[in-house]
Amino acid sequence: MLVIEAILFRDGIYDENGILKYSLIVILTFILGYIVFLIWRLFFTKPSITLEGDHVISTKHQRYDASQIECIYMNYRRIGIKLYGKRLVRMDLCFYFQRGQESAGIEAVHEWAARNDKAIKHKFFQTLA
Repeated sequence: MLVIEAILFRDGIYDENGILKYSLIVILTFILGYIVFLIWRLFFTKPSITLEGDHVISTKHQRYDASQIECIYMNYRRIGIKLYGKRLVRMDLCFYFQRGQESAGIEAVHEWAARNDKAIKHKFFQTLA
């Protein structure tokens, strides 16, 4: 995407039409800002999910009842909660524990799954934004 943006930016600068040139610069600046925002969000936000009695509160503060949850996937440090009828794990239901909190966190996930009769599967899973 950055390569396409660089090519369009180069073509826009050498264009004779002033309006097209400046509108292309504005659009490309917006795209570059969006890419920077996505990278910042990826590396500097700390996802946190709250496991409560019979429901889960996701990183986007949405509540999912235990009846909506099919199973819990674990892949090394990454944990994902899969909903019924979905092929992929939602990004706001995917999380990991910080070092030093892994054992207590995984134990809490196992307790929550046992309380709500949910299977824990140790396998690779894909996420959906």
